Amino acid sequence: MKFQIFPSASRGIELLCDLAATIRRSVAGVSEMIGNPDGRTQQLRELAAAEAEASDLVHAVLTHLRTSYISPLPREDMYTLSRLLHETMEHLRGTGELIMNVGSTPLSERSSEQLELISQLAGLAADSVQRLNNLDDLEDNWLQMLQSSKRAARTHLVWLNEIANFSKAGTMHRHQSVADHLMLTANTLRQFADHLGRVLVKES
Repeated sequence: MKFQIFPSASRGIELLCDLAATIRRSVAGVSEMIGNPDGRTQQLRELAAAEAEASDLVHAVLTHLRTSYISPLPREDMYTLSRLLHETMEHLRGTGELIMNVGSTPLSERSSEQLELISQLAGLAADSVQRLNNLDDLEDNWLQMLQSSKRAARTHLVWLNEIANFSKAGTMHRHQSVADHLMLTANTLRQFADHLGRVLVKES
């Protein structure tokens, strides 16, 4: 294994920031798919490209961690944070695939509420990775991420109650699939917050 003699301590953080930025762009893309059915095919292509970009970034993180002596956090933590961000991107792309098949019945306003909460979570995750060199600033971010994820869980329950009023089983299934996948996205960012909390405890 080849190590750098004078590696950039910030390189891992830069890669995580790029991952978080990819997620934030993709949340906007999923929102566009909901509001503009005519543009869904193009938005789905862009989500697929964003997922490929996220995969490349995770690979770059792994390569950096394997070839550098210096890291702002233990390598295992940096890898876990990058993996959770990548999984978030995968779920967003999956949500886009499901929206393509949702049919003519419009999605509930709860879909926009969930995406707004996911956008907040992604923004807090992006801000957190920028501050990994100074963990004292991250406790508020961790708490806000937990609060937003709890709101997402409550919104999901309200949405499921609305879906239960549909008369056709196929419509119920398609809409619930979108709702569940958005909840999966929010829960993955909740896992990011949980791991961030473990880092704060371990490194304090």
